Amino acid sequence: MLSVAAVFTACIVSLVSATPAPRQTAQCNPNFEGAGVSIIAGGVEWGVSPVVAGTVLNRNLGGFPLNATAEWHVQQTGAFPPTYIVKEINHNELVVDIGANGLLTLEQIDSSKATQIFQISCDSCSSGASSTPGGGEFANGCKIVSAASGSCVRVEHAGVNIGTGECEPVVAQRWDFWTATA
Repeated sequence: MLSVAAVFTACIVSLVSATPAPRQTAQCNPNFEGAGVSIIAGGVEWGVSPVVAGTVLNRNLGGFPLNATAEWHVQQTGAFPPTYIVKEINHNELVVDIGANGLLTLEQIDSSKATQIFQISCDSCSSGASSTPGGGEFANGCKIVSAASGSCVRVEHAGVNIGTGECEPVVAQRWDFWTATA
């Protein structure tokens, strides 16, 4: 029969030699509440010109501040955990899709295409976009992941196009969502 001292010693040894659990960071899913938003990472904002199906998303070359106008509506699909589609703000029939080359493009909305659905998880979120003052950031440090492939949305190496690739903890894959200043 084990003595109380032996059991106590075994417990102390297991506590001392235990490896700490990896640090968990709380993540949140932003609530866009129908507000128009700008999507920005490291000084690069999602843009598209011309606004027609088949156009590749690129760096918005508008002036500062980058969030002077909203370019996108981000809408939850109703799934759990939350997934989203990203619509061009003035043409809700055009949504962000992932092209064969991994670049993001505008395409006609098609509910059967998984390449038009994204998971968004952020380091911090405010209560919602509509309660954020004009020109305010309401979600930051967000990872945007293709529901179809698991690849992360990123600024491409030349800093011109927006594409997808292996998920890495780099600024080019950490997106912030802002309401428009105007």
